[in-house]
Amino acid sequence: MRDQEQEYPKHQPGHGTHNHHDPFEIQEEGELEEHPRHSPLHQREAATTPQLPHARGRKALIAGLVAGVIYEIARVAITLANADLYRQGSTYIVTQMPAGLAATLSGLGALGYAVAVIAFFLVGLVVGRISVHRRWAFIGGFIGGLFCCVVGSILQQIPSWPSATHAGFSGGLAGLSGGLAVLIIFSLVGSIFMGLVCLFGAWLTTRNHPYYVGYSG
Repeated sequence: MRDQEQEYPKHQPGHGTHNHHDPFEIQEEGELEEHPRHSPLHQREAATTPQLPHARGRKALIAGLVAGVIYEIARVAITLANADLYRQGSTYIVTQMPAGLAATLSGLGALGYAVAVIAFFLVGLVVGRISVHRRWAFIGGFIGGLFCCVVGSILQQIPSWPSATHAGFSGGLAGLSGGLAVLIIFSLVGSIFMGLVCLFGAWLTTRNHPYYVGYSG
């Protein structure tokens, strides 16, 4: 009996080894992978999304409409202040207009476009501050430019307006369709241009904003 007890150890090998932890034991690969998950991230490693201002879309649209109203007021003022020149120019064919009068009218037109560019650029700077999101800056400028183009085209169809051109709305069905086509094309081109001007102003304001610099989402 004693010989049999000596042949078989009282404690089986490996029994209870799971409850013993050697502090100097090399951890397994799975344990090393799970450990960083429980450790806190460094402040620089934590990904955070910068918060954008509230109601940024509405603010951008209002700002774009304000730019359109400012431009229309300036253009109406320029046109009414030079009404005699516009009426004089309407009596000539474009190819037969005196060079001095043509240059003056062209300068007035360029002045109106310069006012539009300045107005929408300044509004783009403002939208960059109050809205931050550049997409809304373009949309606000597009809406403001569309407002200007539609109002300007309507004024051009009024016979008593000094710079009236009559683009074809009074020429029957063919003239109506042609006038609408010109109005749509002119409005789209002008609106896109004003939207880009407003977008440029917003880009200058937000080029160092954390939403575009510190966050890549």
